[in-house]
Amino acid sequence: MVITFKDVSFKYIEKMLLDNVSFSITDSDKVGVVGLNGTGKTTMLKLISGLEKPVSGEIIISGGMQINYLPQDPKFPKGLKALEVIMAKSTKEHPIKDYEAKSILTKLKLDPDSLIDNYSGGENKRLALALVLVSYSDMLILDEPTNHLDNDMILWLEKYLKSFKRGLIMVTHDRYFLEHVCNKMLELDLGKTYLYEANYSKFLELKTARLLEAKRMEAKLKSILKTETEWMNRSVEARRTKSKSRINRFNELSKINFSEDKTMEFNSVTRRLGKKLIEIENGSKAFGDKVLFKDFNFKLERSDIIAFVGDNGAGKSTLFKIIMGQEDLTTGTLIKGETLHIGYFSQHLDLIDPEIRVIDYIKEEQGLIETLDGVITASELLEKFLFDSEMQYTKVKMLSGGEKRRLQLVRVLMSNPNLLILDEPTNDLDIYTLEILEDYLMSFKGPILVVSHDRYFLDKICNKLYVFENTSIKEYMLSFSEYLGMAKEDSKAQIEGDKPQGYNKNKMSSKDRNLLDSLNKEIPLLEAELSKLKEKLKGLTVEYTEIMDLTAEIEAKTKILDEKIDKLFELEELKESFKI
Repeated sequence: MVITFKDVSFKYIEKMLLDNVSFSITDSDKVGVVGLNGTGKTTMLKLISGLEKPVSGEIIISGGMQINYLPQDPKFPKGLKALEVIMAKSTKEHPIKDYEAKSILTKLKLDPDSLIDNYSGGENKRLALALVLVSYSDMLILDEPTNHLDNDMILWLEKYLKSFKRGLIMVTHDRYFLEHVCNKMLELDLGKTYLYEANYSKFLELKTARLLEAKRMEAKLKSILKTETEWMNRSVEARRTKSKSRINRFNELSKINFSEDKTMEFNSVTRRLGKKLIEIENGSKAFGDKVLFKDFNFKLERSDIIAFVGDNGAGKSTLFKIIMGQEDLTTGTLIKGETLHIGYFSQHLDLIDPEIRVIDYIKEEQGLIETLDGVITASELLEKFLFDSEMQYTKVKMLSGGEKRRLQLVRVLMSNPNLLILDEPTNDLDIYTLEILEDYLMSFKGPILVVSHDRYFLDKICNKLYVFENTSIKEYMLSFSEYLGMAKEDSKAQIEGDKPQGYNKNKMSSKDRNLLDSLNKEIPLLEAELSKLKEKLKGLTVEYTEIMDLTAEIEAKTKILDEKIDKLFELEELKESFKI
């Protein structure tokens, strides 16, 4: 099965996103789509999914290909439970197994029986991801699949997609994901597409070679244009003796828009920092009975670039809000230096007046900022972050979601902070902007605190790691990848220690096969039992003691069911890995 773009063009208002492009992708390809925010990556996915139509050209999808699409911002009808959303996609030709749906929902930390009406944007995204993964497809189309996933989920999804047997096209800023999962890269650049037979690191090599060749050809064309310009500037009488074809060639060369080099360097100068920065003594934070962390002692140093990592809901963003003064510690002491000027980049896209111009939004903060290269204006800083002069005078409503995130980042930097607090800064930023941000952060003259699930980003910039683990926050002098490797080895060692003597790694044991058969029988019975208990609970109104007892029983049995489903899915994966 093949997806073919044949001379396809697509225009958004006055901006040409795709200009007469042609390429083909098969259902055995795993393709990463890369390019600047606003160049049309999401539009490309919508065109393939049939949600947008080209202005001209043809998109041919052969063989009755079944496509599943994960949008950036999925929506669901109200009144449904998570499992009901999944099972509604089950068909006679491609039935969805109940335990598979529950297992994937559990992996993505969603309760199968939870009502989705009050789901957050992140929970909606995870539900949509579960839906496209468990439903049958010949081609998966994923727009930023790692957004709103914690580290465990990202590693699980990476493993799942590596073993996925059919086609995949995805937009993601996660460079390790592109490196480990993809075998092709599709680059969008100035309305053109470039398809590379490569993972991410090989793509960088091939792209560099392409740009060098383009630079060489551009230099050659400029030289020819210079010669032809000199010839055209001679007297009219001299030109009359020249060929018409040469005049036509000059006219064609004159139409070429030669590229301009875009600098990505921005060396910061920050406000003065005093000796005292941030200290927390015996800090704890709890909401009712839920303890996020306790007995936390912390002293920030000038050279610190610290990553705070842990599961979603562990308390990372809450800790940042405490430092910002938006929340209080439950117990303990927070001490902040008087010279601190914090630049805070939230994971939430703050509301921006859609009618305001880009340049005016930045000037609301201030108009000038001092750098190692001297004072630069708001306009010059915007240029550094790839907002050219034309974009600066457009209204915010014309920007893509990723461009709005980039604009908010520029505004934070424009405040000239001496401490940066970045909460999920990589969400929705394209790879090129991430490289600019990384260069900026590595030249920043003050400490940085960051929460991110982007392994590549954390490995590149951070020199310390603080990990939320069971109500404590532990310090590690490791890179993020080193920490993940250590955790994986610890888990592997524990599993190996549990295996019986004589275990054969090339064959599923009879014990595992028997357990798999047993779970397939136990789980439906346990589900039926739980369903009866929940119906009984609905009928109770005033019997308080009975309600409490029944609720506790439901919670206990639900926990047992989740554990059994997890084990079933694990054994099913193990079974698939053996040729039995």
